[in-house]
Amino acid sequence: MSEITAPLRHVLEATGYLTNGEPTPSVHLGEDAQRARGLPSLQPDARWHNRADNLNVYFKYSDRKPDNAEIARWHQDVWNEGTSPLLWVIWPERIDLYNGFGVPKGREQISRNRLGAYRHHQLEELDRYAGRLAMETGQFWREEPRVHRRNAVDRRLLAHLRWLQDELIEDGLPILEAQGLIGRSIFTKYLIDRGIFTERRLKSGYGQPSFEYILRDSAATEALFAWLRDTFNGDMFPPNDKSVPAAKHLRRVSRFLEGETPRGQKSFFPYRFDVIPVELISAIYEQFVHSRENPDESTSDEQTSSTGVHYTPVSVVSLILDEIMQGLTGKETVLDITCGSGIFLVEALRRLVQIKAGGRPPSRSMIRETLYEQIYGIDISEPAVRVAAFSLVLAALELDPDPSPSRSLRFKVLQGNSLFVGNAYDIEATDAGAKLAPKGGLRKFDVVVGNPPWGRDTSHQGLSTPQMKGATSLRYLERARAFAHERTRFGMVLSATAFFSRDASRLSAVQDLVEALSPLTLVNLSRLSAWLFDTASMPAIVLMARYRNQPAKEIELVQAEWSPSGAQSRVIETLPGDVASLPVKSWRRNPSLLKAALYGKLHDQLLLDTPRLELRSLGDALAKINVNFSEGLILGSKKRDAGHLQGLRKLAGLLPFKVQTAGEFEDAEAERPRERATYEAPLLLVQEFMRQIGGGGRAIAAVARSDVLFTNTFIGASFCQNDADLALLLAGILGSAFASWYFAMAASEIGIWKRRLLPADVGSIPVPDLSTTIESQSGKRVVAVVKSLELRSPEDRLPRDGGLHEKDWRDLDEAVFDLYRLTPSDRLVVNDGLLRSGWQWDAGRKLSVAPAGKEHLEAYAQAFVGELDPWFEAANERRLSAEIVELATTTPFRVVRFVLEDTPPPSVVGFVPSPGSFSKLMADLSDRYGMDASRKLADCAELRIDQPSEVVFVKPAARRHWLSVVAMSDARRVLERRFRSVFR
Repeated sequence: MSEITAPLRHVLEATGYLTNGEPTPSVHLGEDAQRARGLPSLQPDARWHNRADNLNVYFKYSDRKPDNAEIARWHQDVWNEGTSPLLWVIWPERIDLYNGFGVPKGREQISRNRLGAYRHHQLEELDRYAGRLAMETGQFWREEPRVHRRNAVDRRLLAHLRWLQDELIEDGLPILEAQGLIGRSIFTKYLIDRGIFTERRLKSGYGQPSFEYILRDSAATEALFAWLRDTFNGDMFPPNDKSVPAAKHLRRVSRFLEGETPRGQKSFFPYRFDVIPVELISAIYEQFVHSRENPDESTSDEQTSSTGVHYTPVSVVSLILDEIMQGLTGKETVLDITCGSGIFLVEALRRLVQIKAGGRPPSRSMIRETLYEQIYGIDISEPAVRVAAFSLVLAALELDPDPSPSRSLRFKVLQGNSLFVGNAYDIEATDAGAKLAPKGGLRKFDVVVGNPPWGRDTSHQGLSTPQMKGATSLRYLERARAFAHERTRFGMVLSATAFFSRDASRLSAVQDLVEALSPLTLVNLSRLSAWLFDTASMPAIVLMARYRNQPAKEIELVQAEWSPSGAQSRVIETLPGDVASLPVKSWRRNPSLLKAALYGKLHDQLLLDTPRLELRSLGDALAKINVNFSEGLILGSKKRDAGHLQGLRKLAGLLPFKVQTAGEFEDAEAERPRERATYEAPLLLVQEFMRQIGGGGRAIAAVARSDVLFTNTFIGASFCQNDADLALLLAGILGSAFASWYFAMAASEIGIWKRRLLPADVGSIPVPDLSTTIESQSGKRVVAVVKSLELRSPEDRLPRDGGLHEKDWRDLDEAVFDLYRLTPSDRLVVNDGLLRSGWQWDAGRKLSVAPAGKEHLEAYAQAFVGELDPWFEAANERRLSAEIVELATTTPFRVVRFVLEDTPPPSVVGFVPSPGSFSKLMADLSDRYGMDASRKLADCAELRIDQPSEVVFVKPAARRHWLSVVAMSDARRVLERRFRSVFR
């Protein structure tokens, strides 16, 4: 282990970054901490790196109080590095924590970025605030709103580049020229900040001491840009573009580099291109070039944000490449068929070189060979390909151990050799892409990556799956297969919607594609849509295929849940409990199982697939009695006659089991008026969007007793030829917790994209035989409950939660549970499903990560023992004793122990006091079970200790980890793995 000072060691030990004197797997000390990134001023003494979310925390020790100028330089390094929420400055008197995402202020105002100061006797308090466990469990982010990625270097620089671009355009410079000037300036600034271009060389070659001064001299700028154009072979800057913008435009860029704000004021210029990682520069520039539609260049639909081209965050790139590049030799070839600015290619180049180098400094020949012969990209946009070349050259220079000599700046032309401009669907048939089809056949690659367009696209000639109309990203994936051999690894970001579609032909095509690529992993990013792809109109899913050994034809599923740390730091958080698997054949048999496996737990899948729910779908049941669901009127362009609807009362809205009308329909025409029979009473109405009421997200249903005209924001079914009680029965089912659970697990958009119910979703819910159910006692009870709720006057309704009381919802839910003959275990699953359906709203998301209280842990323990009790009751010899450890509410973990006792059932649940701090508890667990519990917990943020007669669960405190349905799944796994021999 690297040597560090005793005071620093004491601080790291007290805050969990060292355990038993050794660094945890995520902590690097001394030279190891300094090797990871170039932080020339800081030179950290320790670094915590969370690989799962690509965050760093840096620790700097000083044997004296550092002055503000030193701290300002250290903080500027950390901010420009772009991945660190915290900088710890440790000295003998105290520990200061600085906001790593806070914009640098210079030495006079550095204290504005200080989050707190702790004396050495306050280490326990510091541990609770920002210790390793607080960082790894997300507790830090829940407690610290001041640290937010919105102020990080990438966001800030992107905003400044957009401001600069807009000012140049407003001052008469065309957008392409503005972007070209900014790109050349960034590249030149990079060369200077990295020391590749020295001030001496600038002075001798161009007569000025700095780039800012060169930009004020048009002749010097022209000479410098000509040298860049010649040196880099036209890859980044068009060889025929030899003009230099007007002097006023050059001066504006110069003032920007000197720190002038868009308001014309001078400020501290925070950017250091010798520190900003190349992949971050690439990501920033990708956002920048797509920030405004190009009016001077003909572009296809796939090039605009409105049709699905979206900036790929570095966290997504790392998520994919961390997985699919495991175990490579370094000799593999990589292709991105929609490479954009090359962010995937840049990181792939870096990793291939690192693999080849094997821990030694790479040679220039190794770097260039990898760049020229192993990294390939295609994009329809020539400006995007130039940016990709720009990014790859920067990456090669950064990897070069000595990039200073002039010859190190000479690169072979990439465009036309390894980067190709053209449509990926037919690139090999063009002169530009002929090298992709040597000897008449497509070249095959070992790794295929990318983030293809998700939106509208018409360039898909020759594809074999016309069923995928509208599923643009999947068609690109299918096209990518043409460049693959049987062992090619895939890692691509796709639109998630097709995977959950209820269109049978499209879903079958998706399943065929998945089966052809198996084994594979799907990582569902839908819950992160608000910040991950904030310009997208669709949710995202990551597909990674053929990169690991797992059962053939099986899908590994990973659900990326929302967390405060993700929302604030822009990282993707997954835990072992968020991983499941599903055979493709099971998905084919029951398409709903894919969503249930991602969004639910084992018992959600079991209930969804149980024979009790192998009932007729509501749509089929209604078809049997000549009833069908219909969307309502679309007023729209008023092209069709709507006179037959005049005089109908208009639906103003729905409350649970209450129809609200307002006025009569008077229009003579509508875009889609529908037939008059569509609106005949009794009319079952369902609101298109679910609402957060009654303990979760519920569908809003009611029955209109008189004819009413509804719009397409509602779904309706006329029961004019049937018993009105049948409509009331179905309204009760659709408004119940059972329907909330079902839609959360099986609907095509709920929780994935929008909180919207489609007619196909409503029609898919399983229902018992309607003719017998309406006459049954349980059916009559549901109808009676709905009728009583219908009659509630406005005075009897609550102003919130849809106007109904908690007892009202409970009565309805229990009646529907009885109707479906749900067992007590089933009811736990469904009630948890109601709670989870509410996680689509802000309040529900926050509830999901709120610390679990004693009542939640007790419910978890009761559900766990309830799942196993039938086994013990059969033998009547043993039972489980559940011990819930009483920890402070601020502790980032919760601990529950289950012990097998030689005592007849029933099992018991109780609370036991903690032996002290959480660290003391982990030390006790380590001693008791002969293991390093803290280190194991650090590896995966969850811990299960299995012993022959006991099991201990240590999980993050967030409530989502301590639901009853989670307990039942935990118990089933324990039963299968540990207790099986006991019950024989």
